[in-house]
Amino acid sequence: MAKKTRKRVASKAARKSKAATKKAKKAAPTKKRRKAAAQKKSKPAVSKKPAAKKVRTPRPESLPERVADVFTAIVDTLTDAERLHHKLDPGVSREPE
Repeated sequence: MAKKTRKRVASKAARKSKAATKKAKKAAPTKKRRKAAAQKKSKPAVSKKPAAKKVRTPRPESLPERVADVFTAIVDTLTDAERLHHKLDPGVSREPE
């Protein structure tokens, strides 16, 4: 175990020394570079308003769908009327006399 530990320490030390020498070898730039325009500071995140959610508009109904909806509404209305009639006057039978 001690041999493995020594190898690890030695490899880490070798890595550090190479990195330190690379930094030291850097030469100063020969050309003068233009100064970049100062970057605008962004506003703090607190002041930003949350983006509004997009509201999806439902697709327009086709003619058969409209007809089916109207038919269903008429049937529901007639059914409710018949139920109400039987509720108010339960003595009337469906069969003609």
